Amino acid sequence: MYNRPTNNENATKLPINQDAWLLFRFDKHELIRLHLAPGECMEKHINEWRIIFFMLRGAGSINVEERVYELGVEQSFAVEAGKERFWNNSGDQTLELLAIKTIE
Repeated sequence: MYNRPTNNENATKLPINQDAWLLFRFDKHELIRLHLAPGECMEKHINEWRIIFFMLRGAGSINVEERVYELGVEQSFAVEAGKERFWNNSGDQTLELLAIKTIE
């Protein structure tokens, strides 16, 4: 799944409640685009992979192991595998971020 332009028409919708799309996958890496509407919050979850988030638009918070981190545009945040986490958009505009997932 590479060597091609990707957009909403040809990306793969991820099986979660949020507006999340798999843009690219190769070897042990995936690139995901995630949108959270104002007031939207993800469910707490634990994944067995490392992930780096990069905020493209909006502002929000990520809760990792009960610690809250506020992020804004052009900020990034990394989470190790096995850590409980979730995103929250408490702002008044859509939160848009890229996630780079590394499968262990």
